[in-house]
Amino acid sequence: MKNTTERIAILDGVRAYAILIIMGFHLWQQSWLQNLFPYDLLQPFGIQDFSLTWLPRTGYMFVDVLLLLSGFCLFLPYARQMTDPLAPAPDRPGLYFKKRAARILPCYYLCLLVYLIFFVRPAQYANLSGYWQDIFSHFTLTHTFWPESYLWTKFPTTLWTIAIEAQFYLLFPLLARLFRRFPLPCWAGLSLLAELYIMLFAQQPDGGADAFHINQLPAFLGVYANGMLAAVLWCHLHAQNHRMQKRAPLAATLLCAISFITIICMLRDGLDRASVAQRWQVDFRFLFSAVACVFILSLGRAYRAVQWLFANRATAFTALISYNLYIWHQPILLQSKAWRFPAYPDAPDGAFAWPQSANGEPWHFAWQVQYTVFFWIAAFLLAALATYFVEKPLARFLLQAAPKSTGSSGKKRLQTYLTVLHRSKK
Repeated sequence: MKNTTERIAILDGVRAYAILIIMGFHLWQQSWLQNLFPYDLLQPFGIQDFSLTWLPRTGYMFVDVLLLLSGFCLFLPYARQMTDPLAPAPDRPGLYFKKRAARILPCYYLCLLVYLIFFVRPAQYANLSGYWQDIFSHFTLTHTFWPESYLWTKFPTTLWTIAIEAQFYLLFPLLARLFRRFPLPCWAGLSLLAELYIMLFAQQPDGGADAFHINQLPAFLGVYANGMLAAVLWCHLHAQNHRMQKRAPLAATLLCAISFITIICMLRDGLDRASVAQRWQVDFRFLFSAVACVFILSLGRAYRAVQWLFANRATAFTALISYNLYIWHQPILLQSKAWRFPAYPDAPDGAFAWPQSANGEPWHFAWQVQYTVFFWIAAFLLAALATYFVEKPLARFLLQAAPKSTGSSGKKRLQTYLTVLHRSKK
């Protein structure tokens, strides 16, 4: 029997590209560096204007892809058992929570500690209670519950995603049990609940969106549900591997290309509505994640040359350090600018969002390039150090008392298989 615990390499690539695009979005917010592609090279072909700036400017949508992957990977052990009774059993709740804590908490708390020591001061808050509320809510991963600690926090604002993930982790064992027994009804229920929440709380009558409610956990339930259902479909598709026809890679590659183009069109559409970008985000969140699921499922059946773009050493390494890339990239952006590294002149009177609002000065483009190069080097270096010297050692320490295996023994697994086979014959 094929090993049903093997890692899905293409997901590393999807995760890696998603985190890089998110980082590019935050970099663009701080530098306003526009398209660097030498579009003059395309003018002989009749292309007068070519820009890739739309990609970083819509990078916020790829946070949804990361959450989608979370739902997919968390439910994958359950989905594997749904198609193969001999597959290893999912972790018991105790070990599950221990693994989740070991995965996200060490580097998250390290980031909070660094900010608390060096950057967060009581004088930055209107009163002392606001200072302590910001600290308490972040350390308890509840900072998305209050606007003061979510929208106006002195800690990195990107940490709101870690809170959403932690809140979903608490619900997941119960959701997984229900989803395993009733996949389609649970998928429909979670998706409808998300859309109902968005309609009642995130959408505004004037066509805008409520900044506080657009990124709360209920608004992402449809994204998580799509990821969980995609895990079920993935296992069903790969369980039929021996029955797949030779034309399957061609069809999958075409579907992969179509879904990829659809994603680009959706992002461009969202950019065209930049004045109401957050409203577009919540209105199309479910559809965007669904198209991303189609892309992932078809990519898993595409030609190996296409898969290699997502499953190679570079994407594997980027995915390995992706959690720390996410945690530390915004502090690097903000603090390097605050420390004027690379250096830039003082802001003139009336300047807005300095220095990115500068335009036409000889130093400006040079600063943008230097700032961009420094950011990528520093982000990867710091993320690698945090992964290998903090995340991995502390995860091993926290898990050293955990049982090595919670799966069934060979005899018990065989008995389970025979029981399922007997029931199917009735």
